Amino acid sequence: MGDQPQKHMKFDSTEQVADAKKHQLDQQVEGVEIAAEEEEEIPENLKLTNFRISQGTIQNLETRGIKSLFEIQASTFDPIFDGLDVLARARTGTGKTLAFALPVIEKLSLDTGFNAKHGRAPRVLVLCPTRDLAKQVCGDFESISGNRLQTLPVYGGTPYKEQTQVLRSGVDVIVGTPGRILDHINYGNLKLHNIQFVILDEADEMLDARGFEQDMFAVLDHIKQQKSERDYQTLLFSATVPESVMETIKRFMKEDYKRIDLVGNAKNRTNTNIRHIAMPSSYQARADIIADVVNVYGKSGLTVIFCATKADANELGTHEKLKQDAAVLHGDIAQTSRESTMKAFREGKYKCIVCTDVLARGLDIPQVDLVINCQPPKDTESYVHRSGRTGRAGRKGVCVTFYKPQEEYSLQHISRRTGVQFETMSAPRPEDIIKATTEDAFRQIDTVNPDVLPFFQESAQQLIEKHGPENAVAAALAFVSGYHQGIPTRSLLSSMEGRTTLMFQIPYTINNPGYVRNIISRDFPELTYDDCMAYRMTRDMMGVVFDIVSNKVEVQEDGQVLLVGRPFDDRRGIKLVAPKELPELADRPNNNNGGRNGYGGGGRGGYGGGNRGYGGGNRGYGGGNRNGGGNRGYGGGGNRNGGGGYGGRR
Repeated sequence: MGDQPQKHMKFDSTEQVADAKKHQLDQQVEGVEIAAEEEEEIPENLKLTNFRISQGTIQNLETRGIKSLFEIQASTFDPIFDGLDVLARARTGTGKTLAFALPVIEKLSLDTGFNAKHGRAPRVLVLCPTRDLAKQVCGDFESISGNRLQTLPVYGGTPYKEQTQVLRSGVDVIVGTPGRILDHINYGNLKLHNIQFVILDEADEMLDARGFEQDMFAVLDHIKQQKSERDYQTLLFSATVPESVMETIKRFMKEDYKRIDLVGNAKNRTNTNIRHIAMPSSYQARADIIADVVNVYGKSGLTVIFCATKADANELGTHEKLKQDAAVLHGDIAQTSRESTMKAFREGKYKCIVCTDVLARGLDIPQVDLVINCQPPKDTESYVHRSGRTGRAGRKGVCVTFYKPQEEYSLQHISRRTGVQFETMSAPRPEDIIKATTEDAFRQIDTVNPDVLPFFQESAQQLIEKHGPENAVAAALAFVSGYHQGIPTRSLLSSMEGRTTLMFQIPYTINNPGYVRNIISRDFPELTYDDCMAYRMTRDMMGVVFDIVSNKVEVQEDGQVLLVGRPFDDRRGIKLVAPKELPELADRPNNNNGGRNGYGGGGRGGYGGGNRGYGGGNRGYGGGNRNGGGNRGYGGGGNRNGGGGYGGRR
């Protein structure tokens, strides 16, 4: 929704931090393009005056900084205004809400015979998949129309009585979720005979969920039954419109409907302002590194963190490294609490929201600079919508997705289906963390009220006398940044603390990482099997990357690596280095096999195996108990997919 460029408001550097954040994170209606101090020239075809928009509405838009339309808004205005059904697809963050709200509002304003009498039936019905999106769309109708229209958000989690009272007094626009809308229809509270516009916002999600699909179709059928003729328009807007959705929805649209597709066959289906990063990480390490990722990639904006389950969200939201700056949001939280949490988030009182997919669709928070997926989403459409929470309103954004070795295939699948090109990046390095947190500390210091400084000058002088001026300031910055206890070393491969990633560079190609394991066993017999792990071949087959427990390695200032106190010395030109970032790695032979040491392996295996095998379960060569090779099989399907043993266990 809020989908156009924003110019940050200026604020007095003497204000408190919270007030400064609130001013910096000024709210914005979808599709807003905030005028720059030196206003850029607006293309003629996007100027507000080129469309049939009343002067009153133009004034409402301009007071919010809207000087022009975005492409999806310009493309849909005339077809909707001229009475056509419209099916529109555009990337997330490009202004879809304004694209349907603006022409609908203007069309309604032309109805000179309209009587705003008490008890009137609604003329507009908007169906949304989530309560939060419904509330936001309703607010957009109110603000754009200048409160000329009586609007009502209708969703679960709020009392029926209050909604029923408003319905009986008369409304113009109803925005809600299919289930609660259907309830009011069945109870006789909501009459549909006066409907002129039916709008399906994010219809693909409503069709994707079985309960939503049934309720949505039931609502559309009720409209047909209560209307004496097919004189209303149906508008469908979404970032993704799969063919299955197309075939289903066509029966509710007129034959001459207009299809507007601003994505088309473009390879990248996501917002092009978003940078996509894949970050290898074990599940256990994610909570520890998320705060660092937020500091490095989130900058001074807001962050949305997606978890797979409500329990995961609750656990992460109370983690010691996040709890001061984070709030939790999911379906089990009361609607009033969700609304107050979202308000606080928009105002910058929380830097992070930890949530389930409740925020994945449509919500417009232009100041979100970073989205984090704690694991790859289960389907590509979810990735498109999750990542679309950033890069909105013309801003740049970053989407970081954590993944385990056996989840690499999921990322490859998302990349193929969406056209996203992932950058594989390790967890933030100490120097990256220091730079980012120091910049943030500078910004916070700039917001300190000068009037309070005299109260701290005596203490400051004591610190300077004790530590010296530079060390005193450095220590204060470290404390403000939250890294006064030091920055731990982490693996580039798994982000695990206490591990260091090393790489053997070999002047010729090798076939597998066993070559390097043999070198380590020969030259450093003191290193046990558990000291070195997670061997990976480089893509050029001329290197092997692996992890070693950090207390067994020392990297000197000149870059020389010491293992158990000794340098590696090989006359064949093989070098041992500590890379600052991961090189391109060879694909895993089988991305669906899990485990510890090999390319995806189980307990102590080779290339993907279980305890001893090359890809199998406990001893086999296939998968685990479900994905390949049973408990002892050589390729059978585990307990569910073909059985254990040699040919399958039923």
